[in-house]
Amino acid sequence: MAVNPLLSVYNADSPYEQLISAILTIERRPQLELKTQKAEQERLKSVMSDFNSKLSALHKLLTTFTDPLTRPFQSKAATTSATAFSVSASDQAATGSHTLEVLRLASADTRLSKQYTSSASTLRTFFDTYGPQTFTIQVASPTETDPNHRVDVQVTVNPTATTDADILREISQAINDAMTAAVDAGTLKSGERAYASVVNETASTARLSLRSGQTGYQYRLAFVDSANGLLAALELTNNAVVSGTSGGQVKAVGTSETDSELNSKFVLDGLTLYRNSNRVTDALVGVTLELKQVSTGAAEFTIGPDTNGIKAKVEDFIKKYNDVITYIAGKSNVDGKSGTRGDFAGDRTFSGLRFTLRNEVVQKVSGQPAEGPHYLTDLGITMGNDGTLTLTDTDKLFEALRRNPQAVESLFSGSDGIAQRLLTTIEAYVGAQGIVSQRQASIDARIRRLNERIQAMDEQLSRREEQLRAQFARLQETIALLRSQQQFLSGFFSSGIVF
Repeated sequence: MAVNPLLSVYNADSPYEQLISAILTIERRPQLELKTQKAEQERLKSVMSDFNSKLSALHKLLTTFTDPLTRPFQSKAATTSATAFSVSASDQAATGSHTLEVLRLASADTRLSKQYTSSASTLRTFFDTYGPQTFTIQVASPTETDPNHRVDVQVTVNPTATTDADILREISQAINDAMTAAVDAGTLKSGERAYASVVNETASTARLSLRSGQTGYQYRLAFVDSANGLLAALELTNNAVVSGTSGGQVKAVGTSETDSELNSKFVLDGLTLYRNSNRVTDALVGVTLELKQVSTGAAEFTIGPDTNGIKAKVEDFIKKYNDVITYIAGKSNVDGKSGTRGDFAGDRTFSGLRFTLRNEVVQKVSGQPAEGPHYLTDLGITMGNDGTLTLTDTDKLFEALRRNPQAVESLFSGSDGIAQRLLTTIEAYVGAQGIVSQRQASIDARIRRLNERIQAMDEQLSRREEQLRAQFARLQETIALLRSQQQFLSGFFSSGIVF
């Protein structure tokens, strides 16, 4: 049976296929070299990306240091040993010491109904006599233009229960439903709504409790009673403080912020102040007071430079600066024994950057006050032989901050400050038009050209493979034909026919 000679072309074990593979391997060597070059360019691209990341991190920090709005070296901190209050300070706070005594904490306006016997039917008689009742709770909702603005929340009650305790629960539910509806409608903020509940002082008694959503006199509750005086009957509108079984105010609401027991009351530096909240942000500029409990006497707190926070920023600067310096140094090394050269070896652009950065941080800063600081060393920061910085004396930094925090700030952010100098140098390297981006763009261009050449070779090798297969297919056809003729002639002569 004759064998199709073309089938042997695709047999991996055939000598023809092995020969084609060997030829293509030889002819593929230039392409492999291009792929090696591409891999090297991609590695260099990764190196530049890492370097750009470190350089950009330092650039971003230096930009913060020199920003007149952020002023990180002007951050303040508050300290106190008091337990009755806590205090914090922003950059706007003035340094100094203060005394504070907490006389009263702010509280929510809470109203209680008179005490009812749970199983009694007093309220059932009221509703059977007068029918459904509609009243209004006026909830404070201050705005920037109207600090006394109020939202009227209308409540309609038509209870079906028979006992006083159950009817109080229905009134409570009606109030809460009306408040929820006002919040859902957007007429009232969720944090300003009032809350109603039923409180059982004993197993056999009950009261209705209504509480404002916020503390202070400004958020006191107000009412418009129903036509038949349901709220008056409940004694919720009683202007007296609750006593015995009567209803009324848990804390005296008063008539102003100074006589209302809903407001916090405290003495700051000898002045008596009142606020709606226990969180006070407007007594001292840039200072927040958190009143926690009534004091047994005045306690002191101090506002000063945030030394620990500033120390953290200085350490962050040192780290990001060192990251850049050590990266350039590591990529600039030359191994004399192996002959291995770093990616930046002999590159004056980057070795020059390292030299400039090292030089800028050790130079004296002009325009500083006579008592300093003039150098980074005046802040306890020293430079090692490898050019990296270390905060070796924290006490020196803290002392400079206590003595003149503005001078510490200007050492970095002044017109001749260290941060300003470094920023001027680095800006030529970062950004879309910077040196690093240009290097990255150049590498990308080389990678694109290599990809194009690799792809062109792929197409060329594919055509070459097809050409070789066609050539060997024709060769096999010729060999098969010759073999067929040989067999014919051999058979012919073996038959003994004589011409």
